[in-house]
Amino acid sequence: MRTHLALLGLFVFALPLSAQKSARRVVAPCELTTAVVVPSGKLSATLGREFAIRVTNSSPRTIAMPRSPNFGWRVETLHKKDWRLKAEGGPVRRVSAADPHLVVSGNPESAPLLQIAPAHGETFLVFLPEADKALQPDQPLSTFKLSLYWAASAEVAKSNPAILPCALAPEWIVNLQKLPAPK
Repeated sequence: MRTHLALLGLFVFALPLSAQKSARRVVAPCELTTAVVVPSGKLSATLGREFAIRVTNSSPRTIAMPRSPNFGWRVETLHKKDWRLKAEGGPVRRVSAADPHLVVSGNPESAPLLQIAPAHGETFLVFLPEADKALQPDQPLSTFKLSLYWAASAEVAKSNPAILPCALAPEWIVNLQKLPAPK
């Protein structure tokens, strides 16, 4: 019986050693590089609404980002002057509602890099089906805030000094009216 308990104890302590955890990185929002998110106007029957994220480099050096960044997202609704979380997802999230720092977890992006020169910008197009579903009004008139987040993972940040060292966090605030049920 003692042998079984000893083996069980050894197995329980060995579990955390064998589990592979991805590196977690906490970053602050950018001050010299800005981003703006708006709907692009393109709709897909399966993916929903497409969003355009315009990244402008106001820093004195060239920065790099993946050509197809993996954005984290957060949808909040306005209730009596307070924002309440409705849904969120993706590899980048806020530390908390009161803390502007972002946490990056998950697999590193392997897409080719895009260089953005000082005083220039680049537009990224992305479909976020889960975020689009969360932007459906549940009241006659709903106010939503869609926040998109991107920051390089720890592995990507170490691989290239031109990688944007901070996080992008553009927001889009929109009022949406609930459509009447079809007759």
